[in-house]
Amino acid sequence: MTRWKKAFRYLWRVNAILILVAAGAVTFGVVAYLVSEVAGRAALRREAEAAPAVAGTKADFRTSLSQPSFVTGTTVMRAHLYRHSGSVAFNSGGSEIRNILFIQPGEKSARWLLGDNQHVIEPTDLAEGDSYSSDRRTVATAVLVKPPEGERDVEGGKVLLVDPPGRRVVDAAVGVRKIQMAVLRNDEITLLYERDRRLVLATFDAGTFARRGEQEIEVPLLK
Repeated sequence: MTRWKKAFRYLWRVNAILILVAAGAVTFGVVAYLVSEVAGRAALRREAEAAPAVAGTKADFRTSLSQPSFVTGTTVMRAHLYRHSGSVAFNSGGSEIRNILFIQPGEKSARWLLGDNQHVIEPTDLAEGDSYSSDRRTVATAVLVKPPEGERDVEGGKVLLVDPPGRRVVDAAVGVRKIQMAVLRNDEITLLYERDRRLVLATFDAGTFARRGEQEIEVPLLK
């Protein structure tokens, strides 16, 4: 047997071993991913079954209630209802807020902001006082309520102004794509948001949420 034939046979054997090793690694990785995914889903199901019952979300193990926290400067507690997406095993994907639960000491029943969990919401707290002051107090929360991802091109969202306990909820705007700014200054709430490809500047009374004014701002095209 010539030297080059021996070298070719040796090289072929080495390649075959490498292919087998690579195939084994891929197979192991796939099996490990499937096992981890199944285990992660089972753990989420057990956690959902052990948690307080949430109407309409019991069957959806990807929906969970966050740990409650106090609304700044009040005795009201608030928790977010999250809808998780992506892979459970590798913590990929992300999460969306689907509702807000308000809990007030002395009251037997908590209250939801929305009547379902079929919308995506983006809350922005409006508080008076310095950022690190012990006297800082939340006056209102501006909430953008949007349709699920697949329906956002069909209709815009709406903006709600909500008081800290979640009792007073006022429709501030409809057809909104995005809130660009939400600011509390003295006794006035200022919102700047996108609607119908225009910017809208709206002001509201911080105490009653009554609308004080609204102005559409057209952004000129660049040449």
